[in-house]
Amino acid sequence: MPGLPHEKCFIFCFVAIALLCSVAKAQCPPNLGFEEGSFNHWECYSGKIDTLGEIKVNLTSPQYDRHTLFKTTTYQVIDPYGTFPVNCPNGSGYSVRIGDNDIGAQADRVSYTFTIPASQNTFSVVYNYAVVFQNPSHQRFQQPRFTAKVFDVTSDQYIECSSFDFAASSSLPGFKQVSGTDVFYKTWTPVTIKLSGYAGKTIRLEFTTNDCTRGGHFGYAYVDVDEVCGSPIKGTGYCIGTQNMTLTAPYGFKQYKWFDANFQQVLGTSNILRLDPAPSVGTKYAVEIQPYPGSGCTDTLYAVVTQVNQPFDFKLKDSIGSCDPDIPDLTAPLVTMGSTPGLHYAYFIDSAANEYLQTPSKVDKEGIYYVEASNSYGCNALEPIKVIRSSAPKVLIASPEPVFYPNKVDITDPHLTDGDLTGITITYWRDPATTIPLNNPKALDASGIYYVRLENVFGCSKIIPVSVLITPPPPPNVFSPNGDSINDVWVIDGLQPYPLSTVDIYTRYGQPVFHSTGYNKPWDGTFNGKPLPVGTYYYVITLTKQMKRMSGSITLLR
Repeated sequence: MPGLPHEKCFIFCFVAIALLCSVAKAQCPPNLGFEEGSFNHWECYSGKIDTLGEIKVNLTSPQYDRHTLFKTTTYQVIDPYGTFPVNCPNGSGYSVRIGDNDIGAQADRVSYTFTIPASQNTFSVVYNYAVVFQNPSHQRFQQPRFTAKVFDVTSDQYIECSSFDFAASSSLPGFKQVSGTDVFYKTWTPVTIKLSGYAGKTIRLEFTTNDCTRGGHFGYAYVDVDEVCGSPIKGTGYCIGTQNMTLTAPYGFKQYKWFDANFQQVLGTSNILRLDPAPSVGTKYAVEIQPYPGSGCTDTLYAVVTQVNQPFDFKLKDSIGSCDPDIPDLTAPLVTMGSTPGLHYAYFIDSAANEYLQTPSKVDKEGIYYVEASNSYGCNALEPIKVIRSSAPKVLIASPEPVFYPNKVDITDPHLTDGDLTGITITYWRDPATTIPLNNPKALDASGIYYVRLENVFGCSKIIPVSVLITPPPPPNVFSPNGDSINDVWVIDGLQPYPLSTVDIYTRYGQPVFHSTGYNKPWDGTFNGKPLPVGTYYYVITLTKQMKRMSGSITLLR
């Protein structure tokens, strides 16, 4: 093993295989993650911070707007400054806000006291936080602040390496400024508290926020604690059906370096170590973690792959798309359809699972995101999914030119289409709701409005109305020996109907009034022996022997 650092806070731990097996399904103390929807087992405090930076708080019941519990709902409540969800996107049901945006040197705290099981020499808790500060540029001890501390009740002292302290500053990593204001915020971020050598000891978690010491600037934070505790390295369990494994070192550290059991080979430098195919049970790994300045201690952690007799099948779609203005929802059941029931899901924007996807139910930007599935037995997996925003096909379809009866219209003619049809499905309908199919779009014989539906592979569609006009032609050269009267023999373009001709005469709206085959005498202006009203009528004469078709109109006079 290469030489290990000897900083003051360095903690060396070795976890035996039997111990890791025993904590594979370690559970957190009751309601540690507020999942009961209350502050049961938690204690609330409120008070002040004085001008010297000393916080003085008193035990109290949950105070309105200073100890605020938020339930995860379909409609996400958004922080007014950071525009991130007030509920942690780790899939839990509840999160809590400590403090508010009132000023006055307020200080607020929530704490949880519990005893680490005597059999668990290595114990970890993952908490998630989001912070909103004003940054008045006071001295550091005067600034608004959020602290996360671990107090060893048994020894009556704080555990330095497990404490994190965030004071308002424009240089804090991961913080963003609200445009045009002095407010800075950081969206939901996971952090791991790792405790080695505290088996059987009583521990107190403390989360505290305070305004600036001068009383003119606010600071508050959101907190959520994971409901699964135990080994600081997640994913060591080898469940039934596992094809690959993802080991996850504690969140919130600056550098990571993974080794094999003999420290002879560096396997990775992220907090995530992917193992594909999954290693055999009993395989050992080690990871060195280097903290950010002032945020924990350098440490080396060990993990052993253990057998877990529980099913774990994580199925994630390769991609998900939506049609504008709809927004893709990664939390929808279809995204993980076919996975083992009861898995817990968390959503990230990076492959190291360091930064949460703040609104997984409304992903408004295209890209690659990552979904982590886990169970309470220590098995987990992290897989990518591509989010695609799509819109209705950008294709136009023109209405065809009018034609003369009895010609027909083909609205599937590609010359009517303008745009790329790759991946587009086209269907034809009689109604705008696309409920009545159009069975003969290639040979329409009636005027009207028809509808073409275009749909891409993501189900994005648009409906284009197409107008079809089939009319009689303008009158040809029509005359009769007796002027406008057609009571006598009449001639069309010099041709007089004769046997083996078909004559159809109809009104403007296509209502037939006369039909005859083998017509050898002129039409006398009657229908079924009765005179028809005066007006214009339209005709189609098919000259069978000459293979000609004549059409036009004629006016009936009395």
